[in-house]
Amino acid sequence: MLEIVSINLDNELDLPITHKKAAAITKYIGLTLSTQTTFATAVSEACRAVLEKTLSSVLSFRLKREDGRWFLSARITTDGHFTENSEELKYAKRLIPVLEVSKNHGATIILLRLGIPRSVKVSGDMASRLAEHMRTTVAESPYEEVKQRNQELFSLAEQKEEQLKLAALLNEKKSEFLSIASHELRSPLTIIKAYAQMGKSFESKDPAKMAMYLDKINQQATKVNTLIQQLLDVSKIENNKLEYQMERVDLNTFIAEVLGDIRIANPSHVIEIKPMAGNGFVSIDKLRLEQALVNLIGNAIKYSAKGKLITVSVNLQLNDQVVISVKDEGIGLSEENLARVFEKFFRAEDISQKVSGLGMGLYITTHIIKGHRGNIWAESKENEGSTFSFSLPLVA
Repeated sequence: MLEIVSINLDNELDLPITHKKAAAITKYIGLTLSTQTTFATAVSEACRAVLEKTLSSVLSFRLKREDGRWFLSARITTDGHFTENSEELKYAKRLIPVLEVSKNHGATIILLRLGIPRSVKVSGDMASRLAEHMRTTVAESPYEEVKQRNQELFSLAEQKEEQLKLAALLNEKKSEFLSIASHELRSPLTIIKAYAQMGKSFESKDPAKMAMYLDKINQQATKVNTLIQQLLDVSKIENNKLEYQMERVDLNTFIAEVLGDIRIANPSHVIEIKPMAGNGFVSIDKLRLEQALVNLIGNAIKYSAKGKLITVSVNLQLNDQVVISVKDEGIGLSEENLARVFEKFFRAEDISQKVSGLGMGLYITTHIIKGHRGNIWAESKENEGSTFSFSLPLVA
């Protein structure tokens, strides 16, 4: 959908402008004179009805393509109360094929919609040229010129305000991330230091205890290494430098090998595999795809109670794609959190206090899957569990 032009409806002096803009747009598209007149009249009459009730409305003209056909719409956003049966809209409704009224976040949306005949040639490039034409059209009256200047200034002010808000948000996110990152790195380093001191001061040199200390140090050092690797990967992604060494592998065999290592490291959970029927080959970077699988299964383990089942399934699709899914019986996600779960550094507030992490794993995994020409998605219900799936193209 492309917005052609918008007009603030401030008073009745705007009605001739709405009529003129509607007529100019339909003329540029190449519609008949009768259609130009009818559409322009319908739009101005709907605007008249709105102005009789409120002075806080916006009219925007838009072009949209649906099912191979183009549609021109005039959308009026107002705080006035209207329905499709409102007496004030009856005249406009008789003129236009489609007039719909809906609610959106407390505002009323009046939509006048006109289907453009297939014989009229419309394209995305033409729509862009039309928008530029309307933007640069010379005002024909002092009032219209002043209105154009005011809208340009208002638009610039809005853009600057949005940029300031975005800068403040990014600064806040950066500070939050640095705080979390420093905490996540400090915790394992503190543990490493503590066990190293205990091992150094341990007088009896008990081999069993010394082995336990070294094991704890190794676990925490691995955690630090993972965090650093994630930070490096995010930097590579941001600079388009995440590289892949692709090779042809049997997917069932590859996943079985990865799961074997994960089972050994996580004996507290039951991890099952449902392999694909028969052999299927994919072109992958084995280290990177293992990283993606470890991230997904690691999350399933992290957000599931001990003893819960985690299922990794591989399913062949009809379009020469294979889908790998990781299903858990964990705490699940709300709809709001599910919509943002793949965002960089995103962590649900109700979970971040209970489970550590930087919110980078799924972001990195998403880019790894895209780098393999695949897609990734998720399904989840609170207190029932989540399923994270990704697709890969098969190769001969």
